[in-house]
Amino acid sequence: MTDELIQAVEQSAQEEIRGIREYAAAQVARIKEEARAEGRKLQQHYPEQWKNMALSERTAIVAAREKARLELLQIKEGIFEETFRHAEEELAGFRDRPRYEEFLRHVILEALEELDGASALLHVDKRDEALCNSILKKENQSHLVIADIESMGGVIASTTDEFIIVRNTIESRLQRSREVLRKEIFSILDGG
Repeated sequence: MTDELIQAVEQSAQEEIRGIREYAAAQVARIKEEARAEGRKLQQHYPEQWKNMALSERTAIVAAREKARLELLQIKEGIFEETFRHAEEELAGFRDRPRYEEFLRHVILEALEELDGASALLHVDKRDEALCNSILKKENQSHLVIADIESMGGVIASTTDEFIIVRNTIESRLQRSREVLRKEIFSILDGG
């Protein structure tokens, strides 16, 4: 799932980044030229104010760079958010794919392993109840399955006293991926 997210980011972001950089460079060039033109005008008409104009030009250039940097950061954040919205849309139909049973088996066993052999309550979406029971039977596992959550898929496992809870749904895994991938995705967006 992580590789698919990174690949989606790379594909959707490269052209957007190129456009952003061209736009930012054009903005800086335009502001520099406007500042130079204003400087020439002031130099001719107001020689004593010319010294102040040079400072104003440098200030305008710094401000333009900062504005372009902030706009680029906002655009990157938008691309990042759009990537995860797209991932959520793609994963919403994951339950209907042939690989879903293997995914559910994997997240159930992973969650049970984190409970370290304790008796467990497995909270699943109603649409996964029969499949979850079937997986447990195939794995010779005996745990109580409760169809009381709404999810794109996966399981929330807990000890019977609910002292330990393991969230292993598609949504929780996507959220953990968000946190881990933010730095990596921004690096890709920066061309690295």
